Amino acid sequence: MLINADHRGWIMGTTAVTVVATAAYVAYVRASPYGPSGGSWPGLAFGIAGTAAMLAAVLLTARKKVVVWRVGAARTWMKMHIWLGFLAVPLIWFHSGFRLGGPLTTALMILFYVVVLSGIVGLAIQQVVPSTMTARVPLETPWSQIEHVTAGLALDAYELVASVAGAIPEATEEVAELARETAAQQANAANWKQITRRPVAEAPAADAVALREFYLTGIRPYLRRVLGAAAPTPDFAPLRRQAPAAWMETVERLNALCEESRQLEMQQRLHVWLHGWLFVHAPLSFALFVLVIIHIVYALRY
Repeated sequence: MLINADHRGWIMGTTAVTVVATAAYVAYVRASPYGPSGGSWPGLAFGIAGTAAMLAAVLLTARKKVVVWRVGAARTWMKMHIWLGFLAVPLIWFHSGFRLGGPLTTALMILFYVVVLSGIVGLAIQQVVPSTMTARVPLETPWSQIEHVTAGLALDAYELVASVAGAIPEATEEVAELARETAAQQANAANWKQITRRPVAEAPAADAVALREFYLTGIRPYLRRVLGAAAPTPDFAPLRRQAPAAWMETVERLNALCEESRQLEMQQRLHVWLHGWLFVHAPLSFALFVLVIIHIVYALRY
């Protein structure tokens, strides 16, 4: 979620509550001859308020999981999650009197800091990654379709090269996939989704040997790679110098297919950054909630 003018009310409200809580804490400390204590009435009040803020932030996850919880807009819940999460920090500080305490409270505070830090990291990523993706991945594809589109790029590249250089038996996957595609279309000729392919050249065009070799050593390995695996981007400059003008358009189209594949890889990498932090933040938040319950039980019993 982007932090923009829509957050102004939440920012002002969080700041105002923090200022009031800070003033109350200062007055409480000055009036306490033995210093602040989490077991005192002011300390308990800060603890209850801080826990309530954390609980409200955690409710965002519950709303996503429980279908019937569709009260309010998702953006409102997200804003509440962010700013009440931030508000919990000073309230918990005031509850603890800026001390770690025993082993349980020390573990609780450390986990609390880690959860807050992971949330800040995630929020920062959300400010940067979407704009980066828009600027650097103009050919963005729905995440669920990346694997399908990647396979299609490899098939399209074979079609282009084979239309100039003739059949390429070394491209076994592409040859088999085109055969399956042709058989499926012949079996359902009335289907409006028929794909029109360039025919395979019966005889290689003049100077097509260079194109065929470049396809097998550069283009095909690049398009067939596992996205994220180390693979050099094909350099089309030598091929452009050798290619006859008659099939220069084919060369440029092949270059465009490789560029689309590069953008898909970048999209996948940015997507991991955009959503991967949740695999840290979410389980740690749940663990924090469990520790808070244990802390409350021990505080009430002892």
